[in-house]
Amino acid sequence: MSVNTKHAARRALRLGSLEDVSAELDRIQAAHDAVDGAGTLRTTGNWTAGQIFEHLAIFMACALDGFPSGPPAPVRWLVILLLKKKALAGGSPPAGFKIPNSAAFLRPGDETTFEQGMARLRGEIERVGAGERFTHVSPIFGRLTHEQWVVLQSGHASLHLGFIDLEGA
Repeated sequence: MSVNTKHAARRALRLGSLEDVSAELDRIQAAHDAVDGAGTLRTTGNWTAGQIFEHLAIFMACALDGFPSGPPAPVRWLVILLLKKKALAGGSPPAGFKIPNSAAFLRPGDETTFEQGMARLRGEIERVGAGERFTHVSPIFGRLTHEQWVVLQSGHASLHLGFIDLEGA
């Protein structure tokens, strides 16, 4: 059964840096390990924790390596008008957004485990920590500085990691 994530319960997170994202991943890992390590953390959206991590990792990798495609111009203009200012101020994207088929590369795999997704996301964060920079043009917002990308990535992580229920662990 699909959850309407626009109205699903989620934790209100405000992650302002990749260090904040890493610290939140540490909290999630500890909750996962406390449950029994079987990947039984509850999520309040439609993806498992592993899928959430993988989606965030894919988005980070695209900002580091390049995006395969972008949305049609009218969609891009609308999103810029409605969301760019909030996104670049550290706000999270709106919940309930369906990834269009033109951006299917951002969807996680159906069978992504907690461990696989966590390792992939931590790997992308480590790339940045080792000195790689977010340099690729956003297919939505255009050219961004590395610092703007960090803010955007942190806000994006705030939304998705908020769907992982640590209280039920």
